[in-house]
Amino acid sequence: MDFQVSARKWRPQKFSELIGQEHIVRTLHNAIGMDRVAHAYLFSGTRGVGKTTTARLLAKALNCEKGPTPEPCDQCTFCKEIRDGISVDVMEIDGASNNGVGEVRDLIDNIQYSTSACRFKVYIIDEIHMLSKAAFNALLKTLEEPPPKVVFIFATTELTKIPETILSRCQNFEFKPLTHQQIINQLKAICENDGIQIDPHSLEEIAKNGAGSMRDAQSLLDQVIAFCGKEIDPGAVESVLGIVGQNALASFVDCVAQRDGAGLLQQVSEVVAHGKDLGYFCRDLIEYLRNLMLVKVAGNAEALLSGQTTHLDTLKKQAASFEPDALQQMFQVLSKAEMEMKRSSLPQILFEMAVLRLTDVRPLQEIDALIDKINTMEGPTSSGRSAPLPVRGEALPAKKAPPAPAQSAPKRDAPVDPPQASTVSPSSQGAWQKIRSAASANKRSLGTYLDNCQLASLDAKEMRLNFPDPFTMGQVEKEENLAALKDAVAQVCGQSELKITLQLGTTASAPADDIPEPPAPEPAHAKDKKASASEEEILKNALDVFGGIVIQ
Repeated sequence: MDFQVSARKWRPQKFSELIGQEHIVRTLHNAIGMDRVAHAYLFSGTRGVGKTTTARLLAKALNCEKGPTPEPCDQCTFCKEIRDGISVDVMEIDGASNNGVGEVRDLIDNIQYSTSACRFKVYIIDEIHMLSKAAFNALLKTLEEPPPKVVFIFATTELTKIPETILSRCQNFEFKPLTHQQIINQLKAICENDGIQIDPHSLEEIAKNGAGSMRDAQSLLDQVIAFCGKEIDPGAVESVLGIVGQNALASFVDCVAQRDGAGLLQQVSEVVAHGKDLGYFCRDLIEYLRNLMLVKVAGNAEALLSGQTTHLDTLKKQAASFEPDALQQMFQVLSKAEMEMKRSSLPQILFEMAVLRLTDVRPLQEIDALIDKINTMEGPTSSGRSAPLPVRGEALPAKKAPPAPAQSAPKRDAPVDPPQASTVSPSSQGAWQKIRSAASANKRSLGTYLDNCQLASLDAKEMRLNFPDPFTMGQVEKEENLAALKDAVAQVCGQSELKITLQLGTTASAPADDIPEPPAPEPAHAKDKKASASEEEILKNALDVFGGIVIQ
C-alpha cells in the first residue's frame, strides 16, 4: 500500500514547516549559527506537538552536506537517509522497549566508535522516562562527558519522571500544545491539498478533540474522511467521534435556564440512545459553561474563545439568563460528576442526579442583607413609649401632650390584666436597625450579639438595650465592642455622648415625663412573643421568604 496517514505525510521536513514552536526553532537556529550546539537536549511536552520531529530536524541540520546549517536542504544523501530512518549515524531508540541497564551499556560501547559518514553521531531516545533507575545511573557519566561529535536528544511526555541528575546535564526545551486556530489552519490546508470538502464547524470539532495535539487531530481527520469520503457532512464528525454537537449543548443549557428537569432527563436519555459517551458529554458541558462565563464577564470574548466563534450569538443570548456565581456552582457540580463517573459502575444515574442538581442552583445572596430585610419586615407596629431619637436627615417629631387623667376608676369586681411592657415606636425601631447595621459593618461579631438583644428605649439622652442572657450582654460590654457600638450611634444619630445602658430582662418602663397613651390590652398568651428571634428562626424566615436550601 502506498497510502500514508496524514501525520506521516505532513510531518515537517524543515524548521520553517514546524508549527507552533517558534521559541524552540529560534533557539536551535541561533545555536547552530553560532556553533554553540550542546551535547545533550531534552524535549518535553504532550503527545503530537513535534518533539521527535524536531529531533530529526536537528539531526538533519547538523549532518546536512551544506551544514551545519539552520535550515537543512532535505535533498542531500544525509538528509534523505535521516528522513527515511536508515542513517547509520543517527539512531532512534525507543526508551519503552530498551529501558534496561544492559541496553544502555551497549549504547555506551557503541558511542566510542567514530561516525561512518555523517558529521555528528546523534542518539534520539524517545520516551526516556521509561528507563529504569539503573539505566539512568549507567548513562550519567557518558551523558556528562560524551566523546566528540556525539549529540544526545531525549524526548518525553512526563518530565516529572526524569531524575534531576539527568535534567542538570541537558538543555531542556518544553514544547507547548498547539492552539485551536493553528490546528484548524493545518487541517484546512490538508483538506484543500487532498480535495476534501469540509465545513468550518466540522473543522472546529476535530481541532477541539485534538486537544492541542496535531497528530491526534490529523488522525481524527483521517478517520472522518474514511467514513464520509471526499465530502464531509456537518454531522459526520459527531457520528464518527461519538460526541454531542453544539446545537444539542445549547438546547441542554436552555432547559437548565428554564429549570426543566424532565426535559434534561429526556435529552440525557437521547444521548445514551444514540450511543454517545456521557463522559464526553459532561466534558463538553463543562467547556460550554466556561464559554458562557467568558461571554458573561469578559469584554473580548471572541479572542478568549480561541476561534470557537461559530455559536457566539447563541452564547451571548444564553449568558443573559445566568449570574456568574450560578455558572460557577454549575461548573463545580459537573466537574465533581465527571470525576465520580470515571469510578462509578452506574455513570448514567450519577450524571442524571448531577443534571437535576443544576436546576436547583440559585444566585448567592449575603445572609446579613437577608437578616436585615427580615428584621425590617418583622418590625413592631405599635406606638412606642419614649420620644424617638431623630436620625440624621429626619425631622424631630412633635412631642405628645400627656394624656388626661381617667374620669372614673375601674370597678373592683372587673378583672384587671397585669401591666404590659409597651413596644418601642417605629421611628426609634428604624433608628435602632440602622445603628445595628452600622455596628455590624464596623465589627461582624458585634452584629451577631446585637441580633440577640432588644431595644428597650431610645431618646435624645439614653439608649437602653435588653439582653436575654448574661453571656451576650458580657460580650457587648467588652471595651472594643462597646466602642464600636458608640461609633455606630454617632454615625447614625450624630450624638457621640449618648448614654448606653445594658440590662437583663424585659423592656423597662419609659420616663415619666414622656408617657404616651397606653396601648390596648394584649392577651396573656402574647406576652412571650416579644423575645428577639434566634438565629435558627431568622434562617427559617429567610428560607420561607426567599426560598433555597441550607448547605452544610
